[in-house]
This record gives sequence, structure tokens and C-alpha cells, in this order.
Amino acid sequence: MSGMDVAERLSDLAHSSVRPGGPGLAIGVYSDGKLTHHAAAGMASVEFEVPIGTGTRFDIASMSKQFTATAALLLCRDGRLSLDDDIRKHLPELELSVPVTVAQCLRHTGGLREWLSLSMLAGRSLTRITQAQALAFVAGLTEVNFEPGTGFSYSNTGYILVTSAIERITGQSLRAFTTERMFTPLGMTDTHFRDDSQEPLARYAYGYDVSEQGVRRADTEECAVGDGMIVTSVADLGPWFGFLHDGRVLGDDVRDALLERDDTGAPYALGIYHTTVSGQPAFGHAGGAPGYRSQLLFLPEQGIGVAVLTNDTSIDPRGIGCQALRLAAGLPDEAQPALIADQAAAEALSGFWHDSGTETTFQVEQVDDGRITLTGGLLSGTFALTSDGTWHGEDNRLHVIDGGIRAGSIYAPGRARTFLPCAAPVEGAVLPAAVYLSPEVGTLATITDEGVLELGLSLVAPIEPAPGGCFSAGMVTLRPDGDDLLVSVPGTYRLRFVRQPDGTRPVGVPPGLNLTT
Repeated sequence: MSGMDVAERLSDLAHSSVRPGGPGLAIGVYSDGKLTHHAAAGMASVEFEVPIGTGTRFDIASMSKQFTATAALLLCRDGRLSLDDDIRKHLPELELSVPVTVAQCLRHTGGLREWLSLSMLAGRSLTRITQAQALAFVAGLTEVNFEPGTGFSYSNTGYILVTSAIERITGQSLRAFTTERMFTPLGMTDTHFRDDSQEPLARYAYGYDVSEQGVRRADTEECAVGDGMIVTSVADLGPWFGFLHDGRVLGDDVRDALLERDDTGAPYALGIYHTTVSGQPAFGHAGGAPGYRSQLLFLPEQGIGVAVLTNDTSIDPRGIGCQALRLAAGLPDEAQPALIADQAAAEALSGFWHDSGTETTFQVEQVDDGRITLTGGLLSGTFALTSDGTWHGEDNRLHVIDGGIRAGSIYAPGRARTFLPCAAPVEGAVLPAAVYLSPEVGTLATITDEGVLELGLSLVAPIEPAPGGCFSAGMVTLRPDGDDLLVSVPGTYRLRFVRQPDGTRPVGVPPGLNLTT
């Protein structure tokens, strides 16, 4: 395909992804460290009708993690940090009861509980929360989701800790260190960690939450960085793709270490995950934050990369990124297995399923034509059996293995979980009215006489029986454990709340989230 054809089809792809007058996206295609093709559509500011261009800057959210990991690797090369270091060596205020290494923080294998879900439990907004406040909040955590090194649980907490360690070692903010050691040498003058959410930025796209209910402003407001918060443009990312290709400027030793997997061969390396596009080896990372989505993908054998940055939460940057890569590299569409109508296979899966590691549950019901519906959290949807033995949903896949179901998203390689059959919800089951305290987070959970959960400062939800002996309250799963209560939300599992004397009432806010300090 000629360069002109690629440019035209890339433009069509961009414009077909946005609504007239709404927020939009920018797409960049890269080769040899240079932006070779680009397209943009939609508005950087819907209110002021400012169009998106290649120089428009976006919050790239978790796509930032590869930059944080690279900063850590530069310190490793300097001899000031080691991937094998216990993170407590550099942050002695941490109360973790077990060692978690820097590498485990960066690979999400340390079992660290997710600080964003913990802040949700506490009921506090992340608006203007600083690096120091985020560190103070997680410093009191003692337990982990699993023994470090034995599992995978995506956790922004690890990147908050590594960022804090980098700042402690260097005496610089992560923004200052990465600007000096990475972005300036690479010539990326429009890229930095945004550690002040009130700082005015030129050519910065406003963020928007787009749904069937309409378009709503949804800008990122936190000031803690490392797990996200880089701002950049498709015009400025070319040198980064050059580094990802051959290690130029920063060093091939750093680039190789960034892409190195652990001994398990899991797809997630250091802020980068390995995947395939049309059967070709690829690596990259996605990002998602209030008002923004992003995707970086790179084909190492072809030396071609793509970045998709959007300020519209309804846009699928990975799907668009894969299409753009296929256009640029001349790759075929992904082969789709044939659908199979198998009523017996669907009936065999009907019932309730439970993942003991995360306390996640779902129900499978058989529907017409051998399909199934799955109800329960992020995996909900309709699935059809295919010729390769996999059940396909819109974005999720189910694999039947050894009497269990291995379930995961195509957008989260290596994060599938195994679910086993479990008991149905017990009709009429209730939890007794009581007040519980989390010693780690310092927040209260109240179960009222009316069967309502009041958690932290703002979460209120009715409690209902759930499969596997659990109870659910919105996104929260509750499991009685003697007199205590184990609370689970995405990224934080079995957080212990200890029953308190009758008459206890919520007072104050959790440590580290007092935004007046």
C-alpha cells in the first residue's frame, strides 16, 4: 500500500471514530524513530471548538508506566538502585509485612493492593492528591493480595512506590529526573509528568466522558505520578519509538531490560506487555483515566509503531491502534474462528462460578443457539463457542480447563483468572448490623439494620446475597470471617475489617488523604 493510501485510510479511520462536534483522537504511525503518518479528528475543546491536531497533548494515563520503569532502569545502570531491592530499603516507612522487590512493583507481581480502589473505599476524591499524600496513604498497608512473586494483579501502587523511591534516591521529582535524563536527550520537548493538575498547558486536550447520556467534562485532577500522568502528543513520541526499536540515545541495555519478562514468561515486562497483532509479535501498553484513553503498540520485526491518544472515553484506542498497524505494515485482519452452536456445552457451563483469589463471581445461563450469557461485573455479556474451543464475547474470552473457566479480556494479556463452580446465592441471607474498622486503611464499614453498606465517607449500597457464600454491595464483595468482614474490590482483595463495639461512628478521613496537609 502506498504512503498516500495509508494516509487516506488513516484519516478515514480517525474521522469514523468520532461524533460531529465531539471530542476525538490523534493517531501516529512511526518508523525509524520518526512520525511517518498521522491523522486527527474531533475537538480538543468541545466548548471552544478547538480541533485536535498532531501537536495536541493528551493525558496518556497508564501508558506512562513504561517511562517510569525506564527511569528506574537508568538508576539501576547508575548503581543507585537494583530491581532485586526490597522496596522497603528505599522507603523504610512502609509497613509491609513481607518483602516486595522493585521488579515485582513494576511487573505487578508483588501482590500490592490497589491504592486507587482503596481511595474509593475511603470515599475520598483524588483531586489534587500529591505524591507525598499518596505514599502516606499506602505506607500503612501491611498485607498483600498474594505472596509476592506467585501471581499477577495489576496495581498502580507499585508504580507509586517506585516513583517515591526514585525521588528519594535522586532528590528530584520524577518530572525533573525524567526531563533531565530521558526527554531532553531524546528531544521530546512536549512530554513531561504532569505533577501539578492546575498548571496551564499549551495545546492540552480537555478530557470527556462520553456515553449514551451525553458528553461530560472529566479531566484528570490528581498530582501523584508514575502510575500515569504523562502528557504528550503524537508529534512528540517519535524519538520514544526509536528507543523502543533499538535503544537509541538511552541505551540498548535499558531497552532490553524494559522488555525482559520474568521466569514465568508472563506477558507483562516492565511497564510494557507483550502481545501479538495479526499473529506478529508486538509489545505496548494501554492507558485509561477520567476523560482519556491511549494505546501504544510496536511491531519489533517490522520496526513500525503506532500511538492512539484520545480525550473521548467511548473510543477504543487498542482496536484503532491494531487497525492502524495493519494498514502501515500491510498485515491481514485477525483470523476469526467459526462459531459453533453446541447446546450441551452451553448447558455444562450453566451455574455460578467463583474466583477465590479475587472473590469475583458470575452466573452463566444458557440462551438460544448454544450461546451463554454471563452476569457479574466486568465480564458480563453474551458469549458464543468457536471452533478453537474458546467462548467469544465482545471483548472477553472464556476457556474451559480442568473443570474451571479461565476468563479474561483481550485488552489485558496475561490477566485471565480461573473460576470454579460454586454454590448459588442463599435466598434471604443477611449480614447482621455492625460496624467494622480496617486497621490498614483506617476507615469504617457500617452494615445498617436495613441491610445497607456504608463504607468510608461516601459509598452507600444495598447488600445482596452473592454466589460462593459472599455478599455484594455494588462493586464491593463482602465475606464474613468469624467476627470480622473481608472486603474486596477490583485490585484489593480480602481487606480485613475488624468488628467494633456497638455505637462506633465514622470520624475523620484515612491517613494520607487529608488534602489540607
